[in-house]
Amino acid sequence: MKRIVQALLVGAAVAASSAHAEEVVRIGTLADYAPFEYRDPSGQLKGMEIELGQQMCQHMRVKCQWVTMDFDALIPALKAHKIDAALAQMSVNPERLKTVDFSRIFTIAPVQYVAKGLTGISDNPASLRGKTVGVQSGSIHESYLKTRLPSASSGIEMKVYQGLDQAWLDLQAGRIQAVLADSTVGLDWITKEGRKGGFVLVGKPVSDPEIFGEGTAVAVRKGDARLKARFDQAIATVLGNGSFAAVNKQYFPFSIAPVAAK
Repeated sequence: MKRIVQALLVGAAVAASSAHAEEVVRIGTLADYAPFEYRDPSGQLKGMEIELGQQMCQHMRVKCQWVTMDFDALIPALKAHKIDAALAQMSVNPERLKTVDFSRIFTIAPVQYVAKGLTGISDNPASLRGKTVGVQSGSIHESYLKTRLPSASSGIEMKVYQGLDQAWLDLQAGRIQAVLADSTVGLDWITKEGRKGGFVLVGKPVSDPEIFGEGTAVAVRKGDARLKARFDQAIATVLGNGSFAAVNKQYFPFSIAPVAAK
């Protein structure tokens, strides 16, 4: 009888352990937003947020299941319960807070134009009159141009892309004259590809807290307080134990941690 009881206890422990190990959090993300999310030549999902997301899942003791999609599909996928969270450099702003909840701020993301140097293009809207600016569909950059600089009054044409890869190609080919994006992503493209064509970050970062928010965070479904709290704790851990700084250093010569965490 003793052996039977011991066997039952061991079996229960193994079952409990397996159940815990199998807890999965489906995280929606991108596959074309280097250096935060991209696929390497072998097809593996890589990037700064992927690395840190894996670490956060370890701290949460869950398995990350990455689900890639277009940026503008992330919030609808959350609402439809196709994913549990979104980690894709999504800025926290009042408009998005109407439909999803966010973790604590994870990174800061200045916004800036990328264009060819010495062309006179800057953050001054007048310098873009008669020109076409590329943006990613569903992004805060698209919202900014639509809301603050509509074509009818600004003279600025906007071209919307599902991903920035095609926007960069059109910029190089002269089909558009600038791209409005997070300066981190712009700098990554310039460093890898754009600099040889004379492309630079132009002007100053564009400031508009109402649209751009205070930084990026992990989005979860409205009312999912439990998952939000778990991500809050995991973010606090990677920011506080040096993990964020170590990964940040691999990608940028400056910190994109929230100000309080620097």
